[in-house]
Amino acid sequence: MDEETQRNIKLLFARFDSDQNGVLDKEEFLEAFPEMIKSLSDGQTVEEIKEIAEEAIDKFDLDKNGKIDFEEFTELMFFLIDEKGLSIYDVL
Repeated sequence: MDEETQRNIKLLFARFDSDQNGVLDKEEFLEAFPEMIKSLSDGQTVEEIKEIAEEAIDKFDLDKNGKIDFEEFTELMFFLIDEKGLSIYDVL
């Protein structure tokens, strides 16, 4: 990962971490996720996006504590960038 991408992921995480406690709890993540994937969404309903977000939490919450920490968030962003074609600039 280049330095600019790393810096942008940190900025994005900080923006979504509304209580600045270093993790995205489920509510923060569910609020942030639609914005994160807006460029990838294909006309999904709010409920469909919520379901996708729930699946993302299950997949990327590696320590299963119900929260997404920065490392887990980075893994999610790599997945969205590498596998789904998201540009980090789509969500900044």
